Amino acid sequence: MGNRACMAFLSALSEAPPLCPACGQPMSFLERRSKTLTTLMGTDSFSRSYYLCEACGQHHMPKDHLLGVHHTAFSPGVRRAVTILSSAGSFEWTSDVLADVADISVSAKECQRIAEQTGEKLICEFEARKNELWSSVISAQSNLNDSVCPPEKTIPAFYIEADGTGIPMMKRETAGRTGKQEDGSAKTREAKLGCIFTQTKADEKGDPVRDPKSTSYFGAIETAELFGERVYVQAIERGMQRANRVVFLADGAKWLWNIADLHFPQAIQIVDLYHASEHIHTLIRKLCSIPDQIAELTDDWIGALKQGDIEVLTAKIEAYPAPDHLQDEVKREINYLLENKERMRYAKFKSQCLFVGSGVIEAGCKTVIGKRLKNSGMFWSLRGANSMIAVRCADLSCNMDIMGAA
Repeated sequence: MGNRACMAFLSALSEAPPLCPACGQPMSFLERRSKTLTTLMGTDSFSRSYYLCEACGQHHMPKDHLLGVHHTAFSPGVRRAVTILSSAGSFEWTSDVLADVADISVSAKECQRIAEQTGEKLICEFEARKNELWSSVISAQSNLNDSVCPPEKTIPAFYIEADGTGIPMMKRETAGRTGKQEDGSAKTREAKLGCIFTQTKADEKGDPVRDPKSTSYFGAIETAELFGERVYVQAIERGMQRANRVVFLADGAKWLWNIADLHFPQAIQIVDLYHASEHIHTLIRKLCSIPDQIAELTDDWIGALKQGDIEVLTAKIEAYPAPDHLQDEVKREINYLLENKERMRYAKFKSQCLFVGSGVIEAGCKTVIGKRLKNSGMFWSLRGANSMIAVRCADLSCNMDIMGAA
Protein backbone atom coordinates (compact mmCIF):
# COMPACT_ATOMS: atom_id res chain seq x y z
CA MET A 1 0.00 0.00 0.00
CA GLY A 2 2.86 2.37 0.84
CA ASN A 3 4.51 1.83 -2.52
CA ARG A 4 1.24 2.34 -4.39
CA ALA A 5 0.73 5.64 -2.59
CA CYS A 6 4.30 6.60 -3.49
CA MET A 7 3.72 5.82 -7.17
CA ALA A 8 0.45 7.73 -7.15
CA PHE A 9 2.26 10.72 -5.66
CA LEU A 10 4.99 10.53 -8.30
CA SER A 11 2.41 10.32 -11.06
CA ALA A 12 0.59 13.37 -9.69
CA LEU A 13 3.69 15.56 -9.55
CA SER A 14 3.08 18.56 -11.79
CA GLU A 15 5.38 19.14 -14.73
CA ALA A 16 5.77 22.51 -16.42
CA PRO A 17 6.44 22.33 -20.18
CA PRO A 18 10.23 22.22 -20.38
CA LEU A 19 12.74 23.89 -22.63
CA CYS A 20 14.72 21.55 -24.83
CA PRO A 21 18.00 20.61 -23.10
CA ALA A 22 19.69 20.48 -26.51
CA CYS A 23 18.59 23.72 -28.22
CA GLY A 24 16.69 25.64 -25.55
CA GLN A 25 13.42 25.85 -27.50
CA PRO A 26 10.00 25.10 -25.91
CA MET A 27 8.98 21.44 -26.12
CA SER A 28 5.55 20.09 -27.01
CA PHE A 29 3.62 17.55 -24.94
CA LEU A 30 3.07 14.24 -26.76
CA GLU A 31 1.58 11.79 -24.27
CA ARG A 32 1.78 10.20 -20.82
CA ARG A 33 4.02 7.17 -20.50
CA SER A 34 4.29 4.57 -17.75
CA LYS A 35 7.56 3.60 -16.06
CA THR A 36 8.16 0.60 -13.80
CA LEU A 37 10.36 1.58 -10.89
CA THR A 38 11.86 -0.44 -8.04
CA THR A 39 12.13 1.54 -4.81
CA LEU A 40 12.98 0.51 -1.26
CA MET A 41 9.25 -0.15 -0.79
CA GLY A 42 8.90 -2.48 -3.77
CA THR A 43 8.21 -2.40 -7.51
CA ASP A 44 5.35 -0.55 -9.16
CA SER A 45 4.61 1.89 -11.97
CA PHE A 46 4.04 5.62 -12.25
CA SER A 47 3.29 7.87 -15.19
CA ARG A 48 5.10 10.91 -16.55
CA SER A 49 4.84 13.31 -19.44
CA TYR A 50 6.69 12.72 -22.68
CA TYR A 51 7.79 15.80 -24.65
CA LEU A 52 9.18 16.48 -28.14
CA CYS A 53 11.19 19.42 -29.40
CA GLU A 54 9.90 20.17 -32.89
CA ALA A 55 12.92 22.37 -33.57
CA CYS A 56 15.61 19.67 -33.20
CA GLY A 57 13.69 16.43 -32.66
CA GLN A 58 14.94 15.89 -29.10
CA HIS A 59 12.76 13.75 -26.80
CA HIS A 60 12.64 14.45 -23.06
CA MET A 61 10.98 13.15 -19.88
CA PRO A 62 11.76 15.80 -17.25
CA LYS A 63 10.28 13.82 -14.35
CA ASP A 64 12.85 11.04 -14.86
CA HIS A 65 15.64 13.58 -14.44
CA LEU A 66 13.92 15.23 -11.50
CA LEU A 67 13.61 11.90 -9.67
CA GLY A 68 17.08 10.66 -10.62
CA VAL A 69 15.77 7.66 -12.56
CA HIS A 70 16.78 8.60 -16.11
CA HIS A 71 17.88 5.44 -17.95
CA THR A 72 17.35 3.24 -14.89
CA ALA A 73 14.54 1.22 -13.33
CA PHE A 74 15.88 1.64 -9.78
CA SER A 75 15.39 4.54 -7.41
CA PRO A 76 18.38 6.41 -5.92
CA GLY A 77 17.70 4.68 -2.58
CA VAL A 78 17.92 1.22 -4.13
CA ARG A 79 21.07 2.15 -6.02
CA ARG A 80 22.68 3.42 -2.81
CA ALA A 81 21.75 0.22 -0.98
CA VAL A 82 23.08 -1.92 -3.82
CA THR A 83 26.36 0.00 -3.94
CA ILE A 84 26.98 -0.17 -0.19
CA LEU A 85 26.16 -3.87 -0.02
CA SER A 86 28.24 -4.61 -3.14
CA SER A 87 31.17 -2.90 -1.50
CA ALA A 88 30.93 -5.37 1.39
CA GLY A 89 30.21 -8.60 -0.49
CA SER A 90 29.71 -10.27 -3.83
CA PHE A 91 26.99 -9.20 -6.24
CA GLU A 92 25.20 -12.51 -5.68
CA TRP A 93 25.26 -11.93 -1.92
CA THR A 94 23.96 -8.39 -2.41
CA SER A 95 21.06 -9.66 -4.51
CA ASP A 96 20.19 -12.28 -1.86
CA VAL A 97 20.33 -9.78 1.02
CA LEU A 98 18.01 -7.34 -0.75
CA ALA A 99 15.54 -10.15 -1.45
CA ASP A 100 15.68 -11.60 2.06
CA VAL A 101 15.70 -8.38 4.09
CA ALA A 102 13.70 -5.93 1.98
CA ASP A 103 11.84 -8.20 -0.46
CA ILE A 104 13.40 -6.24 -3.34
CA SER A 105 14.27 -8.07 -6.53
CA VAL A 106 17.59 -6.93 -8.03
CA SER A 107 19.54 -9.56 -9.95
CA ALA A 108 23.25 -10.12 -9.34
CA LYS A 109 23.97 -8.76 -12.82
CA GLU A 110 21.95 -5.63 -12.09
CA CYS A 111 23.78 -5.23 -8.78
CA GLN A 112 27.09 -5.42 -10.63
CA ARG A 113 25.95 -2.87 -13.20
CA ILE A 114 24.72 -0.43 -10.54
CA ALA A 115 27.85 -0.72 -8.37
CA GLU A 116 30.21 -0.37 -11.30
CA GLN A 117 28.33 2.67 -12.59
CA THR A 118 28.75 4.25 -9.17
CA GLY A 119 32.46 3.45 -9.25
CA GLU A 120 32.80 4.96 -12.71
CA LYS A 121 31.06 8.10 -11.50
CA LEU A 122 33.52 8.33 -8.61
CA ILE A 123 36.40 7.91 -11.07
CA CYS A 124 35.03 10.65 -13.33
CA GLU A 125 34.54 12.97 -10.37
CA PHE A 126 38.14 12.41 -9.29
CA GLU A 127 39.46 13.10 -12.80
CA ALA A 128 37.48 16.35 -12.90
CA ARG A 129 38.90 17.41 -9.52
CA LYS A 130 42.40 16.48 -10.63
CA ASN A 131 42.13 18.56 -13.80
CA GLU A 132 40.78 21.48 -11.80
CA LEU A 133 43.61 21.16 -9.29
CA TRP A 134 46.29 21.07 -11.99
CA SER A 135 44.78 24.20 -13.55
CA SER A 136 44.77 26.03 -10.22
CA VAL A 137 48.36 24.97 -9.45
CA ILE A 138 49.57 26.24 -12.83
CA SER A 139 47.61 29.46 -12.33
CA ALA A 140 49.08 29.96 -8.85
CA GLN A 141 52.61 29.33 -10.11
CA SER A 142 52.19 31.94 -12.83
CA ASN A 143 50.77 34.51 -10.42
CA LEU A 144 53.09 34.20 -7.43
CA ASN A 145 53.45 37.35 -5.34
CA ASP A 146 54.59 38.27 -1.86
CA SER A 147 51.08 39.22 -0.72
CA VAL A 148 49.87 35.62 -0.73
CA CYS A 149 49.63 34.43 2.89
CA PRO A 150 50.65 30.84 3.67
CA PRO A 151 47.91 28.64 5.17
CA GLU A 152 47.72 28.31 8.92
CA LYS A 153 49.45 25.14 10.13
CA THR A 154 46.72 23.27 11.99
CA ILE A 155 47.72 19.63 11.37
CA PRO A 156 50.62 18.44 13.57
CA ALA A 157 51.57 15.40 11.47
CA PHE A 158 50.21 14.33 8.08
CA TYR A 159 50.98 10.78 6.88
CA ILE A 160 50.95 9.34 3.37
CA GLU A 161 51.36 5.58 2.90
CA ALA A 162 51.20 3.52 -0.28
CA ASP A 163 51.70 -0.05 -1.46
CA GLY A 164 50.65 -2.48 -4.17
CA THR A 165 48.78 -5.79 -4.19
CA GLY A 166 47.88 -8.20 -6.98
CA ILE A 167 44.28 -8.69 -8.12
CA PRO A 168 43.19 -11.81 -10.08
CA MET A 169 42.19 -10.73 -13.59
CA MET A 170 40.46 -12.16 -16.62
CA LYS A 171 42.82 -13.67 -19.19
CA ARG A 172 42.31 -10.86 -21.67
CA GLU A 173 43.53 -8.36 -19.06
CA THR A 174 46.85 -10.16 -18.55
CA ALA A 175 47.58 -11.15 -22.15
CA GLY A 176 51.22 -10.48 -23.00
CA ARG A 177 52.12 -9.44 -19.46
CA THR A 178 54.93 -11.14 -17.56
CA GLY A 179 54.17 -12.60 -14.16
CA LYS A 180 55.06 -15.16 -11.51
CA GLN A 181 53.55 -18.25 -13.14
CA GLU A 182 55.87 -21.11 -14.10
CA ASP A 183 55.60 -20.17 -17.77
CA GLY A 184 56.30 -16.51 -17.00
CA SER A 185 52.71 -15.39 -17.60
CA ALA A 186 50.61 -13.28 -15.25
CA LYS A 187 47.31 -14.02 -13.56
CA THR A 188 47.11 -10.78 -11.64
CA ARG A 189 47.63 -7.07 -12.07
CA GLU A 190 48.88 -4.76 -9.38
CA ALA A 191 46.40 -2.46 -7.70
CA LYS A 192 48.15 0.52 -6.17
CA LEU A 193 46.59 1.64 -2.91
CA GLY A 194 47.31 4.70 -0.85
CA CYS A 195 46.05 6.10 2.42
CA ILE A 196 46.27 9.37 4.30
CA PHE A 197 45.78 9.94 8.02
CA THR A 198 46.77 12.48 10.62
CA GLN A 199 48.34 12.35 14.06
CA THR A 200 47.83 14.89 16.81
CA LYS A 201 49.03 13.24 20.00
CA ALA A 202 50.92 10.36 21.61
CA ASP A 203 49.81 7.77 24.15
CA GLU A 204 51.02 7.45 27.75
CA LYS A 205 54.10 5.55 26.52
CA GLY A 206 55.02 8.33 24.13
CA ASP A 207 54.07 6.36 21.03
CA PRO A 208 52.21 8.18 18.22
CA VAL A 209 48.43 7.72 17.98
CA ARG A 210 46.52 7.90 14.71
CA ASP A 211 43.69 10.42 14.89
CA PRO A 212 40.29 8.68 14.99
CA LYS A 213 38.30 8.76 11.76
CA SER A 214 41.15 10.49 9.90
CA THR A 215 42.03 7.72 7.45
CA SER A 216 41.05 7.87 3.80
CA TYR A 217 41.93 5.41 1.03
CA PHE A 218 42.41 5.77 -2.71
CA GLY A 219 43.73 3.54 -5.45
CA ALA A 220 43.49 1.99 -8.89
CA ILE A 221 45.17 -0.35 -11.32
CA GLU A 222 47.26 2.24 -13.11
CA THR A 223 50.83 3.33 -13.85
CA ALA A 224 53.07 4.66 -11.11
CA GLU A 225 52.98 8.07 -12.82
CA LEU A 226 49.18 8.30 -12.70
CA PHE A 227 49.10 6.94 -9.17
CA GLY A 228 51.58 9.62 -8.12
CA GLU A 229 49.18 12.27 -9.42
CA ARG A 230 46.35 10.56 -7.53
CA VAL A 231 48.32 10.64 -4.28
CA TYR A 232 49.16 14.32 -4.76
CA VAL A 233 45.55 15.31 -5.45
CA GLN A 234 44.31 13.38 -2.42
CA ALA A 235 46.97 14.97 -0.22
CA ILE A 236 46.02 18.49 -1.33
CA GLU A 237 42.32 17.74 -0.79
CA ARG A 238 43.07 16.45 2.70
CA GLY A 239 44.83 19.72 3.62
CA MET A 240 48.51 18.83 3.34
CA GLN A 241 49.34 22.56 3.04
CA ARG A 242 48.18 23.00 6.65
CA ALA A 243 50.49 20.31 8.03
CA ASN A 244 53.49 21.07 10.22
CA ARG A 245 55.11 17.81 9.14
CA VAL A 246 54.41 15.55 6.18
CA VAL A 247 55.58 11.94 6.42
CA PHE A 248 55.79 9.56 3.44
CA LEU A 249 55.94 6.02 4.84
CA ALA A 250 56.37 2.96 2.59
CA ASP A 251 58.36 -0.17 1.95
CA GLY A 252 61.56 -0.14 -0.08
CA ALA A 253 60.01 -0.10 -3.58
CA LYS A 254 61.76 2.50 -5.74
CA TRP A 255 58.60 3.55 -7.58
CA LEU A 256 57.17 4.75 -4.28
CA TRP A 257 60.21 6.85 -3.44
CA ASN A 258 60.12 8.31 -6.95
CA ILE A 259 56.58 9.51 -6.19
CA ALA A 260 57.72 10.94 -2.86
CA ASP A 261 60.68 12.77 -4.45
CA LEU A 262 58.56 14.20 -7.26
CA HIS A 263 55.38 15.24 -5.46
CA PHE A 264 56.40 15.55 -1.80
CA PRO A 265 59.97 16.88 -1.67
CA GLN A 266 59.25 18.45 1.73
CA ALA A 267 58.17 15.13 3.29
CA ILE A 268 60.08 13.08 5.83
CA GLN A 269 60.63 9.73 4.08
CA ILE A 270 60.57 6.59 6.25
CA VAL A 271 61.05 2.96 5.22
CA ASP A 272 58.66 0.69 7.08
CA LEU A 273 60.68 -0.74 9.98
CA TYR A 274 59.08 -4.17 9.71
CA HIS A 275 59.86 -4.40 6.01
CA ALA A 276 63.48 -3.44 6.68
CA SER A 277 63.64 -5.93 9.55
CA GLU A 278 62.41 -8.72 7.28
CA HIS A 279 65.35 -8.03 4.96
CA ILE A 280 67.72 -8.55 7.88
CA HIS A 281 65.93 -11.64 9.21
CA THR A 282 65.98 -13.25 5.75
CA LEU A 283 69.68 -12.53 5.31
CA ILE A 284 70.53 -13.94 8.75
CA ARG A 285 68.64 -17.17 8.03
CA LYS A 286 70.62 -17.60 4.81
CA LEU A 287 73.96 -16.84 6.44
CA CYS A 288 73.52 -18.97 9.53
CA SER A 289 71.72 -22.19 10.50
CA ILE A 290 72.74 -22.52 14.16
CA PRO A 291 69.87 -21.34 16.44
CA ASP A 292 72.05 -19.70 19.08
CA GLN A 293 74.06 -17.80 16.48
CA ILE A 294 70.86 -16.77 14.68
CA ALA A 295 69.50 -15.36 17.94
CA GLU A 296 72.76 -13.54 18.65
CA LEU A 297 72.96 -12.04 15.16
CA THR A 298 69.30 -11.05 15.29
CA ASP A 299 69.72 -9.18 18.58
CA ASP A 300 72.85 -7.45 17.32
CA TRP A 301 71.81 -6.53 13.77
CA ILE A 302 68.14 -5.76 14.43
CA GLY A 303 69.23 -3.71 17.43
CA ALA A 304 71.47 -1.62 15.19
CA LEU A 305 68.66 -1.26 12.66
CA LYS A 306 66.16 -0.04 15.28
CA GLN A 307 68.68 2.56 16.41
CA GLY A 308 69.04 3.72 12.83
CA ASP A 309 72.78 3.02 12.91
CA ILE A 310 72.81 1.89 9.30
CA GLU A 311 76.54 2.49 8.79
CA VAL A 312 77.27 0.34 11.85
CA LEU A 313 74.83 -2.34 10.64
CA THR A 314 76.31 -2.54 7.15
CA ALA A 315 79.80 -2.79 8.63
CA LYS A 316 78.67 -5.75 10.77
CA ILE A 317 77.12 -7.47 7.75
CA GLU A 318 80.17 -6.83 5.61
CA ALA A 319 82.47 -8.26 8.31
CA TYR A 320 80.46 -11.47 8.66
CA PRO A 321 82.14 -14.43 6.87
CA ALA A 322 79.61 -15.15 4.13
CA PRO A 323 80.10 -18.08 1.72
CA ASP A 324 80.98 -17.25 -1.87
CA HIS A 325 77.55 -18.12 -3.28
CA LEU A 326 75.94 -15.51 -1.00
CA GLN A 327 78.37 -12.66 -1.67
CA ASP A 328 76.18 -11.04 -4.30
CA GLU A 329 73.11 -11.21 -2.07
CA VAL A 330 75.04 -9.68 0.84
CA LYS A 331 76.12 -6.83 -1.42
CA ARG A 332 72.54 -6.27 -2.55
CA GLU A 333 71.33 -6.02 1.04
CA ILE A 334 74.13 -3.66 1.98
CA ASN A 335 73.32 -1.46 -1.03
CA TYR A 336 69.64 -1.53 -0.09
CA LEU A 337 70.44 -0.36 3.44
CA LEU A 338 72.85 2.36 2.33
CA GLU A 339 70.49 3.67 -0.34
CA ASN A 340 67.77 4.03 2.28
CA LYS A 341 69.89 4.96 5.28
CA GLU A 342 68.34 8.42 5.75
CA ARG A 343 64.91 6.78 5.63
CA MET A 344 65.93 4.37 8.39
CA ARG A 345 66.96 6.69 11.22
CA TYR A 346 64.37 4.99 13.41
CA ALA A 347 65.59 6.20 16.80
CA LYS A 348 65.52 9.76 15.49
CA PHE A 349 62.01 9.34 14.06
CA LYS A 350 60.72 7.81 17.28
CA SER A 351 62.22 10.68 19.29
CA GLN A 352 60.11 12.96 17.10
CA CYS A 353 57.02 10.87 17.96
CA LEU A 354 56.56 9.65 14.37
CA PHE A 355 55.22 6.33 13.14
CA VAL A 356 57.89 4.05 11.67
CA GLY A 357 55.62 1.20 10.54
CA SER A 358 53.28 1.22 7.55
CA GLY A 359 50.71 -1.03 9.19
CA VAL A 360 47.79 1.11 8.06
CA ILE A 361 48.41 0.53 4.35
CA GLU A 362 49.42 -3.10 4.93
CA ALA A 363 46.05 -3.68 6.59
CA GLY A 364 44.38 -1.61 3.88
CA CYS A 365 45.67 -3.91 1.14
CA LYS A 366 43.94 -6.77 2.95
CA THR A 367 40.72 -5.06 4.00
CA VAL A 368 40.12 -2.53 1.23
CA ILE A 369 41.35 -4.65 -1.70
CA GLY A 370 41.77 -8.26 -0.61
CA LYS A 371 38.55 -8.74 1.32
CA ARG A 372 36.41 -7.71 -1.66
CA LEU A 373 38.44 -8.30 -4.83
CA LYS A 374 40.61 -11.32 -4.04
CA ASN A 375 38.11 -13.96 -2.93
CA SER A 376 38.13 -17.49 -4.33
CA GLY A 377 36.93 -17.73 -7.92
CA MET A 378 37.01 -14.00 -8.61
CA PHE A 379 38.49 -12.73 -11.87
CA TRP A 380 38.09 -9.08 -12.78
CA SER A 381 38.07 -6.91 -15.87
CA LEU A 382 40.17 -3.76 -15.60
CA ARG A 383 37.02 -1.63 -15.76
CA GLY A 384 35.23 -3.68 -13.12
CA ALA A 385 38.20 -3.83 -10.77
CA ASN A 386 38.86 -0.09 -10.89
CA SER A 387 35.17 0.64 -10.39
CA MET A 388 34.98 -1.54 -7.30
CA ILE A 389 38.27 -0.18 -5.94
CA ALA A 390 36.77 3.31 -6.20
CA VAL A 391 33.58 2.18 -4.45
CA ARG A 392 35.47 0.30 -1.76
CA CYS A 393 37.80 3.21 -1.03
CA ALA A 394 34.88 5.63 -0.80
CA ASP A 395 32.94 3.27 1.46
CA LEU A 396 35.83 2.80 3.89
CA SER A 397 37.21 6.35 3.91
CA CYS A 398 36.41 8.77 6.68
CA ASN A 399 35.94 11.79 4.41
CA MET A 400 34.18 10.39 1.33
CA ASP A 401 30.46 9.95 0.78
CA ILE A 402 29.60 6.94 -1.34
CA MET A 403 25.96 7.93 -1.05
CA GLY A 404 26.40 10.99 -3.23
CA ALA A 405 27.78 9.01 -6.16
CA ALA A 406 25.24 6.17 -6.15
